[in-house]
Amino acid sequence: MEFNLFLWPMIISMLIPILYCIFNNKKSCVRIGLITLVMIFIVISYWPFVNSNVFGEFTYIITKFLLFVLLPIIVIQFLDEKKSTINLAKFGLKKQGLKKSVKYFILFIPVMIVATIVVQYIHGMDSDINITQAILLFFESFNEEFLFRGVLFIYLTKLTDLKIAYITSLVSFILVHPQNLNKILILGTIVQGILTIEICRKTNNFVGAWLLHGFNRFFSLAIYPLFV
Repeated sequence: MEFNLFLWPMIISMLIPILYCIFNNKKSCVRIGLITLVMIFIVISYWPFVNSNVFGEFTYIITKFLLFVLLPIIVIQFLDEKKSTINLAKFGLKKQGLKKSVKYFILFIPVMIVATIVVQYIHGMDSDINITQAILLFFESFNEEFLFRGVLFIYLTKLTDLKIAYITSLVSFILVHPQNLNKILILGTIVQGILTIEICRKTNNFVGAWLLHGFNRFFSLAIYPLFV
């Protein structure tokens, strides 16, 4: 198995909130430091699963859930409240703002579709349709949205400020796709990152962001190939 910590660039983005806290809000330094350690642990723990043919798609999804969702929840919950009741609202997973979040998801669908079509047309994509994979990746997108929008934007806004959280979330999301950095595909990643952050910024609820991310995956794998 090849040793490849290819997710490591996303850790670079944590320098932004770390420097902010050092100079502006030292009380949040411990929390920011622990989030950074969580991301480092994700990078180290992630590579054996994606570089091995032994693990299937379900194991891939479960692994990302454990690392991207459950691990941050456990660390932040212990640090913030030290109570048995888990408060998911701090990450934007709540009823408040849900309808508005879904509304923005629907509103942003055309923008996301146009961006995806343009990028995929220029880059060239496989025309094979994979419904099963499309469905699985739709739900798996929850994992990424929870980390990059729920933790690195909604929760991080409470520790820093809106601009710092916005930049950190976007940069981290871009750098977690290093395979696209020198390709036209990175434009689609940037558009998706901005749209999903905007949903969270306007609603403080990340459900719409997850739906947009998941829909874009489903569209790319199950709908777009019908027309190429």
